[in-house]
Amino acid sequence: MTVEAERNAVASGIGQQLLRRLRARADVLGAPGYLSDDHLPDRPTVRQLRDATAAVESARGSGAAELSRLLLAIDRDGDPELLAETGQLLLRASPRLWLMLDVVTRGTWWQAPRWSADAVQLLVQGETSPLGLTVASFHPDGHVREAAVVRLAELDDMLALAALTLRASDWVPQVRDRARSALQGHLAEPVGATLTAVAPVALALRERREGRWLADRIETVFREGPVEILTAALAAPDWRTRRAAHRAALAADRLDLAQMLHAAERDGDLPTRIRCAEAAVRAAVRAGTVGRVRPLLSSGTAAVRAEAVDVLARTGDIGPASDALADRNPTARAVAQAALRRVGSDPVEQYRRLAKEPRPKPGAIAGLGETGTADDARTISPWLKHPEPRGRMEAVRAMRRLGAADPSVLSGMLTDPSGAVTRQVTIALHPLACRLDLQGLRELLTASNPHHIRIAAYRLLHERDTWTRLLINLELVADPMSSMRDRARNDIATWLTREAAATYSMPQGRTADALSRQLRDAEDVLDRDRIRLLRFHLGLKAS
Repeated sequence: MTVEAERNAVASGIGQQLLRRLRARADVLGAPGYLSDDHLPDRPTVRQLRDATAAVESARGSGAAELSRLLLAIDRDGDPELLAETGQLLLRASPRLWLMLDVVTRGTWWQAPRWSADAVQLLVQGETSPLGLTVASFHPDGHVREAAVVRLAELDDMLALAALTLRASDWVPQVRDRARSALQGHLAEPVGATLTAVAPVALALRERREGRWLADRIETVFREGPVEILTAALAAPDWRTRRAAHRAALAADRLDLAQMLHAAERDGDLPTRIRCAEAAVRAAVRAGTVGRVRPLLSSGTAAVRAEAVDVLARTGDIGPASDALADRNPTARAVAQAALRRVGSDPVEQYRRLAKEPRPKPGAIAGLGETGTADDARTISPWLKHPEPRGRMEAVRAMRRLGAADPSVLSGMLTDPSGAVTRQVTIALHPLACRLDLQGLRELLTASNPHHIRIAAYRLLHERDTWTRLLINLELVADPMSSMRDRARNDIATWLTREAAATYSMPQGRTADALSRQLRDAEDVLDRDRIRLLRFHLGLKAS
């Protein structure tokens, strides 16, 4: 390291002590004999970068290690176009991706010892790109992270802000304090773009041991800062930012009724919609303008609809409650039913009328099941053949609630093309499993049937008795469908671990013979110890 480079490093704020640490590290790692080859991609492409980013952002969240290797390789190669593309991708990335990279890249640096040594030299000399400083801030060595933070603090760059946000919750105090000092300056006179860049990651870090510092300061800005900042945060693409902004603004009484109603109807975050609907209702009641909450009746969120129905009913407008009796959601129906009862009207009479319509809404069938008596089963039973799957599902559920679940009728619905219907049929028949036709259920379990029908049959056979349960499981351990195989094997393990020791009877006669044959057939699938334990608990000898 040249004398000029050292002077520049000290002048930049790295400091003599940290500089000595970095120089000592560079001297050791710079000796070729100590370094193995790097394990990084040779020439990464934009397509590779985009594919790896998409994999991390997907529901599976795989590929973070590959993405971190690509980032180090892109930093090493220094291609300006690729560096710019990478910076844009990271700026658009979710907090989840940032948090995963922070963890994974610490391990990836160990796979690139030569580039790590070179990167430290460039870091001290001030010749590192914003991307290079970002990945250096993920380094396992705290001194390197601290130096990267010093350099990042000098930049007027959104990527640098995101990296500083992560380091503000670093476990090393020296790194953490430098990052916080840099961010404090940005928060002292915040602008909308700065806060929307920092807030998503900061709020995602809130539950870390050192994560509350920045999240609390951001929420303070939302409560007390310029209205332009709050407006930008309320419309931010990140749900955490919008949720925190709405929560802080409501607590500080910074939202008017129109803003509350807009968020209650349009925001993509469920807790925000509900919180704003509740606040809008309270504000409308105080202002004497309850009618303004009427648009909430058409909300796609049940809790929001329920709030509107309740407040309108309490101010004398019972019409929305009558309309909501057939709502698709049980919470909204319950609020509507309670509203009618408060004015002396029995909702069951309206449900009976609605259920007799040519094609009743599924919510009307469900409501009659919630409020009716056993005599209402005659009104509901024709709708076991409702043209809509949801109508059939609610009819099954209503029959069960009214104590009218007839196994001879419902067992025929186990072959319904809708999985939602067969699930409700299974629940209704669950207490009656021992009364169902064993051979019929076995036929439904065959591999030629759709998955949801096989699952329904399995659950009912499972509840029939212990020996049927084990026979079915042993038949399925080699099933061609992986979900059925796994279900059977896991259930056998559960029985052996939790129930076998308390099963005080033994299978007899043909049942014992059938279990013995199935155990023999399963020897190629289940491990020897599990077969031995099953034979022991079932009182069967090896044939």
